[in-house]
Amino acid sequence: MITSLEPWVPQGRMLFMKYLSFILFLPALLWAESVSYGEDPFVLGMSIDAYALGNIKALPMSNPSLGANVAYITGQDQKLGFQHTEGYGGVYQTDVLSGNQDNWSLVLFRGGVSGIADTRKALLDYGTDGVADTDDADGSENNGELDPGERLNINSISYFSTQQFLAELGYSHLVNSKLAVHGTARLLYHDLYAESGFGVGFHGGLLYQPFEKMRLGLEITDMLSTTLFWSSGLTEVFAPQVFLGADYYLKFKKIPFVIHPIVQAEISLTGKQAELNKETWGYATGLEIGFQDQLFIQLGRNALDQFQVGARIRTRYIDLHYGTGFPELTTVAGQTHRVGVGLKIGEFDLF
Repeated sequence: MITSLEPWVPQGRMLFMKYLSFILFLPALLWAESVSYGEDPFVLGMSIDAYALGNIKALPMSNPSLGANVAYITGQDQKLGFQHTEGYGGVYQTDVLSGNQDNWSLVLFRGGVSGIADTRKALLDYGTDGVADTDDADGSENNGELDPGERLNINSISYFSTQQFLAELGYSHLVNSKLAVHGTARLLYHDLYAESGFGVGFHGGLLYQPFEKMRLGLEITDMLSTTLFWSSGLTEVFAPQVFLGADYYLKFKKIPFVIHPIVQAEISLTGKQAELNKETWGYATGLEIGFQDQLFIQLGRNALDQFQVGARIRTRYIDLHYGTGFPELTTVAGQTHRVGVGLKIGEFDLF
């Protein structure tokens, strides 16, 4: 017998609402003074679809994406994906391996710069006269600086690499026919030659589909103490962010095109990260044009007002992806090219 005058809510739903409220408000309480620098290398690890459409994190894409929503309303194709990025003219390279089965998703990321010259022990510090063991009037010999007339010993130059690793394991749970939630655990490792850092953290979000052609997504990144512990003793805490997104699939009866617009709002919670960016929020927009469910052209503008494009060719067994962007840095450092392939394991009936 119900004696309370309050509306009755099923116990399971009440528990879900409590957890959801906890997820939404916990970041604002814990990270008022956090700054996220260590997340930057992993932006190039997001799926090519998400990148080309404006760095979309609030909504799931065709492949699982780093730091993004992986919740699904309906069953998704069992897929194994690989993508490679030649960033800034090939200087910074990344490789991403992703896969999903049933409610689980896994993304493995490696990025780094190879062949960095270390000239600290290669200086022939002979002074401006270029002759060893002489008394240079200007005191330039053995002063530890490269002065006019001095040179490097090529045989003494060594080379090293820096790299970052990230692994994310995600799980999606269907609450009802219109709502799915997900949680993602992540492990991070930075190797910067002289210093290294290890971190752990969590993301979470939900996907709501009010009707067939429209989706609404929420993603909260770095929500449960994503912390990076450096070998120097520094502790870096990633600032949480909230991503809200919506998309719509516009189909035509007599035209073989599908128009797929996307909009995303990005909110930096209180703290030094917002001060660093000089803004507490931003937005991204994307547009995907599909032709006969086989060719997809993608256009996007991210929250930094950078234009990005991509394309996807879809077949029964594989998907081919390409993406690139046009930030101001490319005029100096070179263009960034991204290529990827998605293998639809389920179509081969191997398991």
